[in-house]
Parts: sequence; C-alpha cells; structure tokens
Amino acid sequence: MKLLDFSPRPAAHNLSSDTYEPSTELTTFGFSEQFLIWATRAAQPGADRGVSHVKLASAFAAVDAPDAFPLLREFLSLLEKEFGRPLTAPCFKWRSLMADEARVLNLLVHFQKLVMGNAKPMASLPSALQRTGQMLALSLHSAGLILRPESTVVGHESWSDAMPMLH
Repeated sequence: MKLLDFSPRPAAHNLSSDTYEPSTELTTFGFSEQFLIWATRAAQPGADRGVSHVKLASAFAAVDAPDAFPLLREFLSLLEKEFGRPLTAPCFKWRSLMADEARVLNLLVHFQKLVMGNAKPMASLPSALQRTGQMLALSLHSAGLILRPESTVVGHESWSDAMPMLH
C-alpha cells in the first residue's frame, strides 16, 4: 500500500489551514459541499436495492453534471482500496462531517486546484485515483460545483436545510 499525503486517521493533522475538518456542522457548508456529502453518503451500498443509484443519477443530471456520478462512484471505490477499508457511511440524519467525508472533500479541493493549475500532483496517490479525481474535479467544476473550504467561516451564506434526505 502506498503512503498518502495525509493520514487516514481521524486525529491526524490536515494538509493546510483551509481544509475541511471532521465534526464540522453541515449547516456551515455551501450547496456544493452539502451536495457532495449527500452524494457520498448515498453512493455507499445499502439495502435500498438501487433506489439511491437512480436518485443520485437524477440529482447529478439536475446540477448539469451527469458524467460526475459514475466518476464519484469510481473515485470512492478507488479511495476505499487505497485506505484498505470501506469508507464510513453515516445515516443521512447525521448533521456533522465525518472524517472520511472530510478526506473526500479535501482530496476533491486539491484536485480542483490541480485542474485549474494551482496545485501540484500528489505523488503518493496511485495514478488511477489521481486520474479519476482530476476528471471528477473537472466535471464538478464545469457544472459550477466548486468547493471552497474557506467559505465555512462565520458570515458566509449557509444552506441550513439544504441537506436532502434520501429516505
């Protein structure tokens, strides 16, 4: 297993000061972050017999990013292989950011910066994960789903009731 530029341990320090922190209330995030957290939770396999797959595909189509949904699923699958364990999948009613969700958002921020030419590649990540992450970041960016960890400061417009329920 290759080393990551960040630790998968919940108590580990993040890459920089403008990153997503676990246990942050979801109401402090903008729509892009809440949408991706919801999508990450809904993409986890469960006992819904594929209902979330249909809803997710429709949701990504509604935000003009239909190609991002299969990329997100592939990205999460590759990330699970890299971590060597499944990602945590909390209930949709859980109103704070989980450690794995923070890692997903932080990686996507890095990939969005990378495709815009504002970051360097993470050499420790496998090329398949980097390629998928960059394609996902580009797809999300082109649909207007731009992640801004610095926007979670007080005074920024929040989406207090935007986190959709799947059940």
